[in-house]
Amino acid sequence: MGLWSGFVGCDRRPAGLGWVGVVGCLAVVASACTSSDGTEEPSLAAPPASSAVEVETVPWPTASWPVSTPEEQGMDSGVLAELVDRVVAEGGIDSVMVVRNGYAVVDAVVYPFPGDTAHNLQSCTKSVTGTLIGIAIDRGLLAGVEVPVLEILPDAAPGTVDDSKASMTVEDLLTMSTGLECRDSYLYGNRGLGEMRASDDWAAHVLALPVSEEPGSRFEYCNGASFLLSAILSEVTGRSASEFARETLFEPLGITEFVWPASPDGITLGESELTLRPADMAKIGLLYLRNGEWDGEQLASQGWIEAATALQIRAGTVTEGYGYQWWVDDAGYAFAYGAGGQVIFVVPDRDLVVVFTSGLPPSRELLPKRLLEQYVLEAAQSEPLPPDPDAQARLTAAISAAGSAPEPSAVDVPDVADTIDDSRYQFRPNQFGHRWFTLTFDDDSARLEFAGLLGELGAVPPEVLALLGYRDLDKPIEIEVGLDGRFVIDEAWGRQWASRGTWVTESTFLIEYHIIGQVQRGSFRIRFEDDLAHLSFREERSGVVQASTAERTD
Repeated sequence: MGLWSGFVGCDRRPAGLGWVGVVGCLAVVASACTSSDGTEEPSLAAPPASSAVEVETVPWPTASWPVSTPEEQGMDSGVLAELVDRVVAEGGIDSVMVVRNGYAVVDAVVYPFPGDTAHNLQSCTKSVTGTLIGIAIDRGLLAGVEVPVLEILPDAAPGTVDDSKASMTVEDLLTMSTGLECRDSYLYGNRGLGEMRASDDWAAHVLALPVSEEPGSRFEYCNGASFLLSAILSEVTGRSASEFARETLFEPLGITEFVWPASPDGITLGESELTLRPADMAKIGLLYLRNGEWDGEQLASQGWIEAATALQIRAGTVTEGYGYQWWVDDAGYAFAYGAGGQVIFVVPDRDLVVVFTSGLPPSRELLPKRLLEQYVLEAAQSEPLPPDPDAQARLTAAISAAGSAPEPSAVDVPDVADTIDDSRYQFRPNQFGHRWFTLTFDDDSARLEFAGLLGELGAVPPEVLALLGYRDLDKPIEIEVGLDGRFVIDEAWGRQWASRGTWVTESTFLIEYHIIGQVQRGSFRIRFEDDLAHLSFREERSGVVQASTAERTD
């Protein structure tokens, strides 16, 4: 058995899309492969990327991304301008970056997301964790993907282990085919994830889960599997996945700023919560596009890159297939994908890397995939295009408008604001833990002080929230709120909040908020009636709505 059992052509899984690097040119072509039933796997029905520019002439983006006009890289600026306009019109997307032939041709942020700010990758984290497993194998620290998990983590093993659980391998973790009853995906409201994070020993909790089917037989999304991969990295490398990533991956790529939390016993959260800047997310994509090579150094072997992005198992959820912690689309591309619309697309036959960061609700999470197919792939041609100054000007204007604050509007404050200004409102007994709030008004801003947890946070143990970077949750949130149509960014609970408010009626004040770099966003709607205040708090992503009533006490 080879180093990567479960490689393309392994007996256990269907063969998939192999990625072949073209030596000496920028194109990395997604080859059409033959599956286990003898049919040819599809590839993108489009001409190959331009190979007119030699690899040696393209600067590596270790320090910063080289920039080019889209036309120089065979892309239509007019179509890309439409992409940016659509992103803004749809709402919920924080940034989009398009890299062609190693050059950044679009790098847009959407107000109020600040440029060059890190974003929580959510489950895109899994693709980084999978990459680290490959690097550990390449360095001889892990014998291969066929090693049984319990041989590496014997201390986390349950008291009784049946043959099925004993046979579960590293590859079964990588392909989300553990056979365990994880019940920790969105299909189950992430219930199992909460149970794991509330347990005393996260790895032992996952390994103690019942076995419902033979490992390797069926895809079943499991956050706990990715956490076990991180535990394996700690065991075989002698350091956390975060430290191993810094040394072997992030520093060579020029990624100097990242946050990656750990469990109470110091195991990096291999399943989620890594934060990176969009430009650094794109570096991960380019590393895969270049078959694991970076500026003359092979950070991950080409064999691992091919195995990780090959169709290892049919998934049929987010997209048709799954590799080693990467989603594999039948159209010929692979992608890292995280809740809320965090995505790193790698499209070999177009020499493209496309990154989205977002805060989309579950019903719209696949919007980035549709935008990739409707605009980015449409814009990509096989050869450089003639200069198009008008289209380039439209694209530049669209990017500028997307990231710019609106012109300040007139602040119209009704008479009721004088009555409620700086008054404390005490909430009646409620199931949400809302205690009290105050609103203080100034010329062009207001200040909200609110005591009590909000939305989904109230269901998460405080010690877990602390692990995830929240702070001072026992204190009231205190944030400044813009009144002139523009967001004001303030810090509370260890997060940056962008908030703005408006009087939608003479007695109803609406506050919109975004938590910068996170998926959470929503609103406070407060209707004042004599000495009462009726609050409706809504989280966009979760759909949670909390309604409570408060009485003025002074």
